[in-house]
Amino acid sequence: MKKNFFRYGVFIFLVFGLLTGCKENIDSVKNQSTSITKISAKKSTNQTTANHAKELVIKRDDVTGVRGVNTDKELLIAITVPQIDRFQLKTIEKNVKEELKKKYPDYKIEVSTDQKIFLELDILERKIEEGKTGKKELKKEFGNIKRLMKEEA
Repeated sequence: MKKNFFRYGVFIFLVFGLLTGCKENIDSVKNQSTSITKISAKKSTNQTTANHAKELVIKRDDVTGVRGVNTDKELLIAITVPQIDRFQLKTIEKNVKEELKKKYPDYKIEVSTDQKIFLELDILERKIEEGKTGKKELKKEFGNIKRLMKEEA
């Protein structure tokens, strides 16, 4: 009798633990927030185009984070997508690029889903926001990030 009671107790405890663990995982996926950083347009390097482009891209359901920087004629955008959409990275990247080309035909647009590019653009955005970057420095960093985008891992 004591053995059966012990077995049932362990069984109930394990089932309860599994159900509780799965519930928290589902809640964390539902509460993922979108990520966008706005850069001040009043600095010496005007980032209005990048800000508008980020607002446009973040509205998509398949994008969770956006970073972007622009120069006079070029726009670099890096996006993050939910884990479930990772199999369609190239398609999402292509669609975002086409959407931005329609909106900004005068700019040469580059879009990346690479996490390294996302982090590099995040660092550059912070430098611009803090005023630590002038036009010369921006073009240099911009060129470095473009070289990173062309490299294939």
